[in-house]
Amino acid sequence: MDKALDFSKAAKSYRKNALVQKQMAKSLFLLCKKYFGNKYERIFEIGCGTGLLTENIVREFSFDELILNDLTDNFTGFDYPFLKGDVTKINLPKNCNLIISNACFQWILDIENFLNGLKNSLSKNGVLVFSSFGKDNCMQFKSIENTGLFYEDYLKILPRCGYEIVEYEREIQTLYFSSPIEVLRHIQSTGAAISNNQKWTKEHLKTFEKKYNELFGDDNGVALTYNPVYILAKIK
Repeated sequence: MDKALDFSKAAKSYRKNALVQKQMAKSLFLLCKKYFGNKYERIFEIGCGTGLLTENIVREFSFDELILNDLTDNFTGFDYPFLKGDVTKINLPKNCNLIISNACFQWILDIENFLNGLKNSLSKNGVLVFSSFGKDNCMQFKSIENTGLFYEDYLKILPRCGYEIVEYEREIQTLYFSSPIEVLRHIQSTGAAISNNQKWTKEHLKTFEKKYNELFGDDNGVALTYNPVYILAKIK
């Protein structure tokens, strides 16, 4: 992972500002329930963060074991077994009936290698369910700053890694803010798009505000687009 949001510093602000991620967690859980039901022996949640998805799992799913993971400490509020660390580097649990993750996989640099290895953690009939973001995510910010997270084409990658895609859904959601400064604050609070190491001087900030208002401002304010994607898959 690279530049992933550190919830030890941003837990409170994240829950307040992560409106899209909260809705994504609910949508992901409902899709999982629709296609695979709500009974599992062992569930592994990757990148549990502040527990937006964990809450749905605990409330609605029946399971024997739930294992949580994140880079930093457990901020979910639930006392389940917790694996702290980069999911690409730690030892992962085996024989999972469900591996699930909300708005996390976009942080993984070598996603193809990771998905290949993740098959070793699934049981014979286990399923992989996750949400991430598509190429249009935060397109306004990226068009001005020419930087941001790189978003993968899971429709191509998953079959190459030996997965069968059971369901794929894509959404476009647009949030409006009172000013470009509020957009930046939102991004900082949620990690929606990570800028490069550019220093935000007064001149740079002024230029950013001017361009953002000109290109993406209207009577509703200034726009920021989210492009959630939802994937349900199993090993071929």
